[in-house]
Amino acid sequence: MQELLRRLAAHPLVLAELLASTLFITLLGLASTLFVMLVLNRYVPYGVDATLVTLTSGVLLAVALEFGFREARIRLCGAVTGPTEALRGESAFAALAQARVGVLERLPSGLMQEIMRGLDVIDRVFTPANLCAALDVPFAILTILALIFLSPPLAFIALFFTIVSMGTVVMGERLLRNVVRKAGEGETAAQAALDAAIHGADTLRVFNGGGRALKVWRNARSSVLDARRRLGERQSLVQSITQATAVLQGVVIITVGAVLAVKGDLSVGALVGANIMAARALGPINRMAGLAEMFARADLALRRIQDLMRLPREHQSGAALRSVSGRLEFVDVAFAHPGSSGPLAEHLSLRLDAGMVLAVSGPNGSGKTTLARLLMGLIEPVRGQILVDGVELRQLSMEWWRKQVCYLPQEPELLDGTIETAVRSANPDMDEASFNRVLQSAGLRKWLDSSIDGINTPIAKGGRNLALGVRRRVALARALASGGRFAVFDEPTESLDAEGRAAVYQAMNELAQSGTTIIVFSHDPLVIRGASWMLDLGIKPVPALTGPIRHEAGHD
Repeated sequence: MQELLRRLAAHPLVLAELLASTLFITLLGLASTLFVMLVLNRYVPYGVDATLVTLTSGVLLAVALEFGFREARIRLCGAVTGPTEALRGESAFAALAQARVGVLERLPSGLMQEIMRGLDVIDRVFTPANLCAALDVPFAILTILALIFLSPPLAFIALFFTIVSMGTVVMGERLLRNVVRKAGEGETAAQAALDAAIHGADTLRVFNGGGRALKVWRNARSSVLDARRRLGERQSLVQSITQATAVLQGVVIITVGAVLAVKGDLSVGALVGANIMAARALGPINRMAGLAEMFARADLALRRIQDLMRLPREHQSGAALRSVSGRLEFVDVAFAHPGSSGPLAEHLSLRLDAGMVLAVSGPNGSGKTTLARLLMGLIEPVRGQILVDGVELRQLSMEWWRKQVCYLPQEPELLDGTIETAVRSANPDMDEASFNRVLQSAGLRKWLDSSIDGINTPIAKGGRNLALGVRRRVALARALASGGRFAVFDEPTESLDAEGRAAVYQAMNELAQSGTTIIVFSHDPLVIRGASWMLDLGIKPVPALTGPIRHEAGHD
């Protein structure tokens, strides 16, 4: 509800038009009540047909005008809700796409999917129809004011039951919030279990993990079902109270009104009209009672999206150097796993000039991939500086910097599409000759020529529909496509056959000969043999640095 009020306040001109149209709708809505009263008090006792025709014509005109104002109002509400929801969705996705990776990795699995699905919940709640229903609530007081002219005692009764219904709706929404939060937590856990079962299908079966996965899923679903049960009970309670309030109001008004009619203080037509007016005043509130659960879910979704919007983001601005020589320096750098308490390495200082090759080795968990991600600006060092041609990496535009790097991650993820779009994603403006050259350099040409779809071979599920060796060659072609002056290769020969490894050696040779500065994380003896410097991350806390060894990459 607060979000609806905030949106209205953000559009003062539209708000004024909405208030005016709602006022006319409320006043015109009284016409049907007056019609009933006048028919009972004027036409029925005397039977003058002309009176009935006049009354009928008047009420039909009022109904037509009310319909017109309602249609105009729903369009005005659409102007408030539609663009806002589109902008919110874009902002939420931008926040997700630009958030620092190290922060996202610390969030519970499945939470991001639930947050983005919350946009659908908000879309279903903050509709023009629901906004109109919310506008009708405060104008219910006008109906009660009109009722005062018929009978002050009956108006007081209607006011009392209106306040009771409104209090029930407000309290009900507050009661629902906590249960909705519990349901949301359970849904997030269930989504995480589902993702694990889908993406780890082979592992789940080969290592007989189905029982454990089922237990996790069962516990999550049990939590969700329990929360939904309590949610349904409380929502049903709110609706039952408001419905009972409406029935009790009708009983009390008819009872008190009948006494007043017998005493001669109220006509039968006024009694019927008063009952209609009182019910009309309660109508908007009862509609809001039916939306209590949806508003509670929307409130949770909004708070989650607001939390997402507050996540630290990568720098979207920064310097872009006019020319790049290829010099890279580490100055007293310390780095760590995201979220860990201690550093993986400390006091790392090194200077690489253009064309040099740094080979990085170390056991699993020593920080090789972390250092690769550090170089790509995905995470930041705990201490120290990384300088590119003398400029600190933090001061550079990340978009510009990543175009300067040929990056091959250890576990390559490919964007869904085709092989051509995946390779060109690193350099959309690459000409046809360059495109074919990187395919050849990555050792992909032979495979593409023998495949049915060639470069139009579809990529799905991050490339997991392709053989691992093919996926790694596509990733190598994507890396080479950038044409950058730096190269960061993480285990480039892993999972490749002899032909694939030969393509990597050749590509690295060509990069080094062109003056590209290469940082390669590998245990491959041929890769290490071609390095200028050797960095061993297995030595703690200060890595061992040896070199220069040689000044050309590749193999003998």
